[in-house]
Amino acid sequence: MWYLISYLYHFIVSNSRHGTHSPFVYDLASKVIYNVGYKSSNYVDFPVGFNPKYLPLLKKILSYWKVEKLGDDINNKDVNAYWINQPNIEVEELLKLVDEGKILIIDKPYSLKNKSLWNKLIDDRRVIVSINNFHFGIVLKREGQRKEDFLLRYLG
Repeated sequence: MWYLISYLYHFIVSNSRHGTHSPFVYDLASKVIYNVGYKSSNYVDFPVGFNPKYLPLLKKILSYWKVEKLGDDINNKDVNAYWINQPNIEVEELLKLVDEGKILIIDKPYSLKNKSLWNKLIDDRRVIVSINNFHFGIVLKREGQRKEDFLLRYLG
Protein backbone atom coordinates (compact mmCIF):
# COMPACT_ATOMS: atom_id res chain seq x y z
CA MET A 1 0.00 0.00 0.00
CA TRP A 2 2.81 2.42 0.96
CA TYR A 3 4.53 1.81 -2.38
CA LEU A 4 1.34 2.69 -4.30
CA ILE A 5 0.92 5.90 -2.29
CA SER A 6 4.56 6.74 -3.01
CA TYR A 7 3.95 6.17 -6.71
CA LEU A 8 0.98 8.54 -6.71
CA TYR A 9 2.97 11.13 -4.76
CA HIS A 10 5.89 10.85 -7.20
CA PHE A 11 3.57 11.19 -10.18
CA ILE A 12 1.98 14.36 -8.76
CA VAL A 13 5.20 16.15 -7.75
CA SER A 14 7.47 14.99 -10.59
CA ASN A 15 8.16 16.86 -13.81
CA SER A 16 8.45 16.03 -17.44
CA ARG A 17 11.40 17.47 -19.32
CA HIS A 18 9.59 20.83 -19.46
CA GLY A 19 9.82 21.27 -15.70
CA THR A 20 13.55 20.61 -15.71
CA HIS A 21 15.85 23.62 -15.37
CA SER A 22 19.16 21.87 -15.90
CA PRO A 23 20.46 21.62 -19.48
CA PHE A 24 22.19 18.35 -18.55
CA VAL A 25 19.01 16.68 -17.25
CA TYR A 26 16.79 18.33 -19.87
CA ASP A 27 18.95 16.85 -22.65
CA LEU A 28 18.82 13.43 -21.03
CA ALA A 29 15.05 13.64 -20.68
CA SER A 30 14.32 14.95 -24.17
CA LYS A 31 16.91 12.96 -26.11
CA VAL A 32 16.66 9.66 -24.24
CA ILE A 33 13.95 9.19 -21.61
CA TYR A 34 11.01 10.71 -23.51
CA ASN A 35 12.33 9.95 -26.99
CA VAL A 36 10.74 6.66 -28.00
CA GLY A 37 12.83 6.64 -31.18
CA TYR A 38 16.17 6.81 -29.37
CA LYS A 39 18.33 3.80 -30.19
CA SER A 40 21.18 2.79 -27.92
CA SER A 41 24.37 3.06 -29.93
CA ASN A 42 26.84 1.74 -27.37
CA TYR A 43 26.91 -1.71 -25.82
CA VAL A 44 26.37 -1.83 -22.05
CA ASP A 45 27.40 -4.89 -20.06
CA PHE A 46 25.06 -5.67 -17.14
CA PRO A 47 25.57 -7.97 -14.14
CA VAL A 48 24.55 -11.61 -14.58
CA GLY A 49 20.85 -12.03 -13.86
CA PHE A 50 20.15 -8.28 -13.98
CA ASN A 51 16.71 -7.98 -15.53
CA PRO A 52 14.51 -5.38 -13.83
CA LYS A 53 11.42 -3.98 -15.53
CA TYR A 54 13.28 -0.74 -16.23
CA LEU A 55 16.24 -2.41 -18.01
CA PRO A 56 15.47 -0.92 -21.48
CA LEU A 57 15.38 2.64 -20.12
CA LEU A 58 18.49 2.16 -18.02
CA LYS A 59 20.31 0.70 -21.03
CA LYS A 60 19.41 3.78 -23.08
CA ILE A 61 20.59 6.16 -20.35
CA LEU A 62 23.89 4.38 -19.75
CA SER A 63 24.50 4.06 -23.47
CA TYR A 64 23.85 7.78 -23.90
CA TRP A 65 26.42 8.51 -21.20
CA LYS A 66 28.82 6.01 -22.84
CA VAL A 67 28.95 3.77 -19.77
CA GLU A 68 30.28 0.42 -20.92
CA LYS A 69 29.56 -1.67 -17.84
CA LEU A 70 27.20 -1.54 -14.87
CA GLY A 71 28.71 -3.27 -11.86
CA ASP A 72 27.03 -4.67 -8.80
CA ASP A 73 30.19 -5.06 -6.68
CA ILE A 74 31.40 -1.73 -5.29
CA ASN A 75 34.85 -3.23 -4.79
CA ASN A 76 35.28 -3.60 -8.57
CA LYS A 77 36.95 -0.32 -9.53
CA ASP A 78 36.98 -1.17 -13.26
CA VAL A 79 33.45 0.11 -13.84
CA ASN A 80 32.12 3.65 -13.79
CA ALA A 81 28.53 2.87 -12.78
CA TYR A 82 27.11 0.69 -10.03
CA TRP A 83 23.69 -0.83 -9.41
CA ILE A 84 22.84 -0.60 -5.71
CA ASN A 85 20.13 -2.79 -4.23
CA GLN A 86 21.61 -3.43 -0.79
CA PRO A 87 20.60 -0.95 1.89
CA ASN A 88 23.21 -2.37 4.30
CA ILE A 89 26.10 -0.87 2.31
CA GLU A 90 27.85 1.91 4.18
CA VAL A 91 26.68 5.26 2.81
CA GLU A 92 30.18 6.68 3.15
CA GLU A 93 31.54 3.98 0.82
CA LEU A 94 28.96 4.94 -1.80
CA LEU A 95 29.67 8.64 -1.39
CA LYS A 96 33.39 7.99 -1.95
CA LEU A 97 32.45 6.36 -5.26
CA VAL A 98 30.36 9.39 -6.22
CA ASP A 99 33.25 11.67 -5.25
CA GLU A 100 35.48 9.63 -7.60
CA GLY A 101 33.07 10.36 -10.46
CA LYS A 102 31.18 7.06 -10.41
CA ILE A 103 27.46 6.88 -11.19
CA LEU A 104 25.17 5.07 -8.74
CA ILE A 105 21.88 3.52 -9.81
CA ILE A 106 19.66 2.93 -6.78
CA ASP A 107 16.94 0.34 -7.25
CA LYS A 108 13.46 1.52 -6.22
CA PRO A 109 14.38 4.57 -4.11
CA TYR A 110 10.85 4.74 -2.63
CA SER A 111 10.88 1.15 -1.38
CA LEU A 112 11.06 0.68 2.37
CA LYS A 113 14.30 -1.20 1.80
CA ASN A 114 16.10 1.62 -0.04
CA LYS A 115 14.34 4.85 0.98
CA SER A 116 16.67 5.66 3.87
CA LEU A 117 19.75 5.00 1.74
CA TRP A 118 18.39 7.17 -1.07
CA ASN A 119 17.64 10.06 1.28
CA LYS A 120 21.09 9.92 2.87
CA LEU A 121 22.74 9.97 -0.56
CA ILE A 122 20.80 12.90 -1.99
CA ASP A 123 21.22 14.92 1.22
CA ASP A 124 25.01 14.79 0.96
CA ARG A 125 26.84 17.71 -0.66
CA ARG A 126 28.97 15.35 -2.81
CA VAL A 127 25.90 14.27 -4.77
CA ILE A 128 25.39 17.15 -7.18
CA VAL A 129 22.70 15.62 -9.38
CA SER A 130 20.07 13.10 -8.39
CA ILE A 131 17.46 11.88 -10.84
CA ASN A 132 14.55 9.91 -9.45
CA ASN A 133 12.08 8.35 -11.86
CA PHE A 134 10.45 6.23 -9.14
CA HIS A 135 11.62 2.87 -10.54
CA PHE A 136 15.27 3.75 -10.02
CA GLY A 137 17.32 6.72 -8.97
CA ILE A 138 20.62 8.01 -10.28
CA VAL A 139 23.16 9.94 -8.23
CA LEU A 140 26.32 11.50 -9.57
CA LYS A 141 28.81 14.29 -9.20
CA ARG A 142 28.81 16.87 -11.95
CA GLU A 143 31.30 19.70 -11.89
CA GLY A 144 30.01 23.17 -12.75
CA GLN A 145 26.42 22.49 -11.77
CA ARG A 146 24.67 23.48 -8.60
CA LYS A 147 23.22 20.74 -6.41
CA GLU A 148 19.77 19.71 -7.62
CA ASP A 149 17.40 16.80 -7.13
CA PHE A 150 15.16 15.95 -10.05
CA LEU A 151 11.93 13.97 -9.97
CA LEU A 152 11.17 12.85 -13.50
CA ARG A 153 7.88 11.33 -14.51
CA TYR A 154 8.28 8.03 -16.31
CA LEU A 155 5.37 5.67 -16.67
CA GLY A 156 7.26 2.72 -18.17
